Amino acid sequence: MDCGYNPNNTIDDNTSGKFFDAIKVGYTIGHSVSLISLTIAIIILFLFRKLHCTRNYIHMHLFVSFILKAVAVLMKDVVLYEVGETDNCQSPVSCKAVVVFFQYGVMASYFWLLVEGLYLHTLLAVSFFSERKYFWWYILNGWGAPTIFISAWVITKAYLKHPGCWEIIDDSPWWIIKTPILVTILVNFFLFICIIRTLRQKMNCPDIGRKESNQYSRLAKSTLLLIPLFGINYIIFAFIPDHIHPQVRMVFDLILGSFQGFVVAVLYCFMNGEVQAEIKRKWRRWMLQRFLVADTKYQQPSMGSNGNNFSTQITMFTKCSPTTRRASECQEHLSVI
Repeated sequence: MDCGYNPNNTIDDNTSGKFFDAIKVGYTIGHSVSLISLTIAIIILFLFRKLHCTRNYIHMHLFVSFILKAVAVLMKDVVLYEVGETDNCQSPVSCKAVVVFFQYGVMASYFWLLVEGLYLHTLLAVSFFSERKYFWWYILNGWGAPTIFISAWVITKAYLKHPGCWEIIDDSPWWIIKTPILVTILVNFFLFICIIRTLRQKMNCPDIGRKESNQYSRLAKSTLLLIPLFGINYIIFAFIPDHIHPQVRMVFDLILGSFQGFVVAVLYCFMNGEVQAEIKRKWRRWMLQRFLVADTKYQQPSMGSNGNNFSTQITMFTKCSPTTRRASECQEHLSVI
């Protein structure tokens, strides 16, 4: 065994070998699609200044955590398979470093999913709160907590002098990673029960209007769509031993889990009504500017007020009415997609 890893150890026959190859192809495609879509989503949220707010900042951190996870998976496969093909472990430090980076990416994605749940619950349950103050606590939770647990895991592994690349997940130190992830999943499950309960109370309240009720209804549907993304489905496998139905577990954990980042990008960015409206506004402004520039080529250039009128028309064309701005602000606080 080289660096503690040999890909042929788990392959008993030709059939199982083809199954593992199919699994590897499946999650490689999934993580690649997630990596591309998440990168595009971050660029969109970063470029448009009107989309800069606490809610979208949290989304961007969530995107980064899934990007780290996707990059770590692709790097881990390259390093571990290359190590498995060598006669001896040439670079054990780099091999272990890739596995540590992979575990950090996985744990960070779970903790930032927890942050999304905490933010949504706070948004509904607390009438007034300091988003800036909470945001720094969210960062500390999303990046700081995984750093602490991964550091403890690395120190334990080094102290026990475990051989190989530390990719073994059935030893006792593995619970240092597994327990916090399981806690985040359970907390998210509890948060979503509270969120759904709060939404039902608000929707059944006779004091709210029909329009506001429809907004709560859309938020409820969005919440129900997000439940699988917060790891609720993994609770089923968390308490089942690893040797029971391993192939079913691999399909859910590896293949379906690899597309999790893509679904997050779709729900939080590409299907976000605020993002779509901003892109359309920028597109209309760009098309109008092109039209005016092309039109002035066939007319004598005018000085003074005429030039200012063109600029004023563009600005007035792209500005929202006060009613639209109020609706946008309301939607910003009531919708997560």
